[in-house]
Amino acid sequence: MGNAPEQSVIVAGAGPTGLALACELAAAGVSCAVLERRLTTSGQSRAMGLYSRTMEVLDLRGHADALSAVGRPVGRMVPARGAVVDFTELDTRFPALHVVPQSRTEEVLQQRALDLGVIIQRGAEVYGLEQDGSGVSVQVRGESGEWEESADYVVGCDGAHSVVRELSGIAFRGRTYDISPVLADVRLRRQPPDDVLMVSGGGGVVVTVPYGDGLYRIAVARRDRPWTREPVTVEELAELMTRSLGFDPEPYDPVWLARFKIHQRIADQYRSGRVLLAGDAAHLHSPLGGQGLNLGIQDAVNLGWKLAAAVQGWAPAGLLDSYEAERRPQAERILRATDRATWMATSPSAAVTTLRRVMLGRLLGQRRFRRFAGEAVSGLRSGYGGRAGLGRAGLGRDGLGLGGLGRGGRGLRVRSGQRVPDLTVPRPEAAPVRLYELMRDGRFLLLDLTADGRAASLAEAWGSRVCPVRVAGPVAGLGGVAALLVRPDGYAAWVDGESDPDGCEERVRRALHQWCGAEGPVVSSDFGVLPAGGAVGGGVREAEPSDAEVAGAEQV
Repeated sequence: MGNAPEQSVIVAGAGPTGLALACELAAAGVSCAVLERRLTTSGQSRAMGLYSRTMEVLDLRGHADALSAVGRPVGRMVPARGAVVDFTELDTRFPALHVVPQSRTEEVLQQRALDLGVIIQRGAEVYGLEQDGSGVSVQVRGESGEWEESADYVVGCDGAHSVVRELSGIAFRGRTYDISPVLADVRLRRQPPDDVLMVSGGGGVVVTVPYGDGLYRIAVARRDRPWTREPVTVEELAELMTRSLGFDPEPYDPVWLARFKIHQRIADQYRSGRVLLAGDAAHLHSPLGGQGLNLGIQDAVNLGWKLAAAVQGWAPAGLLDSYEAERRPQAERILRATDRATWMATSPSAAVTTLRRVMLGRLLGQRRFRRFAGEAVSGLRSGYGGRAGLGRAGLGRDGLGLGGLGRGGRGLRVRSGQRVPDLTVPRPEAAPVRLYELMRDGRFLLLDLTADGRAASLAEAWGSRVCPVRVAGPVAGLGGVAALLVRPDGYAAWVDGESDPDGCEERVRRALHQWCGAEGPVVSSDFGVLPAGGAVGGGVREAEPSDAEVAGAEQV
């Protein structure tokens, strides 16, 4: 690219995915700029539901409490009459669907990004992109003119119509449903229960989500309503809801009425050289179930530490490629599930509607299956187990990758690649602490459960990348574990379940080398020698107002 990059990473898009990624990078000490075409945060809350696992990964960096304060927890989802998914039964600090308007999510993440030193430039539209082996340059335009910016990497978090994806030549294959769903934020005179309610039948489905104070998010889709650009009216909304619910809920005082398209698409690849994609730029699916925002934020948390490692020069071979290897299968699973759910929920067949209702009622009437369903919907069952992800990227060798338990670890409850719960960690000469509180700075966490603390002492040589913690006493769920290495995104990297204490130091050393590179401090071209995390002063640069944007809605 010629001249040295102006920052290590450029993130295109200041939605929740882009801002979450910027926070991850800045927490790791990587200089980052966000370019956003919009002048302000979203005024329309297209996405508004944060599930338990998403709240957990946000809690890893200390964002979750601020979002809890502005959101409304909803404890139950009713996917069909007589069928209930009860989130309050889940073993997590966040046993609910947190209803948070997208605008508030963006505000919280933007403030955190600014506090960490991220530069957010609004009114800046990317229209050109070039890359070579040394970096990427993007052409940008705003009301003040056109200019060029450069970076080591560019990440497209710029939504369904991603310019970064298009300029990188990455295909976005799939289809668009030929139906015309309606989205609304309205008040209802005849209010449904304060649950997430889904009612289907007669070729249509209606979803209601309570904001609180009498305001509801409503989504209605019918097979017999093809796409149209006609504006939505309250009368049309009432008619559509009546056909699905069997009574008129009498909507009034609309805050927002819109028609939107449902897309089923996924990028052929999440990475092309030094350009990567995340969030809606990488995948789109039916909004039934409200998974899109959650999928995007978890993309960002998975990518952030890997991209930081690549920028800082300590990434093991294949680590950055493991982002696609881990996250693309998650998106494929959501695409398949939401496609099936959408077509079943909007089926005109009375037999299909009855079968769906009866099957869900019977299955969710069983406590074990209800818990399983709650964990699956809320993301608590997601993980990167087996030989997928990092194993395929070359980090699963020698029993230290995603299968790395050693011979003595087969019966352990926490396994490599799985979500690590927010355990209470007892410490010598210190108060017990939540595990997620130990991960605020974005480093790996090494829990040392040995009697002499040899694993923690050894890990101090990786201090800029690893937080070593001696554990005083047993930890629920970690019986038989000598040491646990937790990835910055809250999944187990390596679990030492060997019974031989004499080989512990060698096993720890090999795991740290494989996951965290060589010993010693990380030298970054941005900030010199990095401590646990680093940041420089940031701010928002705004251009003059541009033409009004065409509003679209991709999420419920």
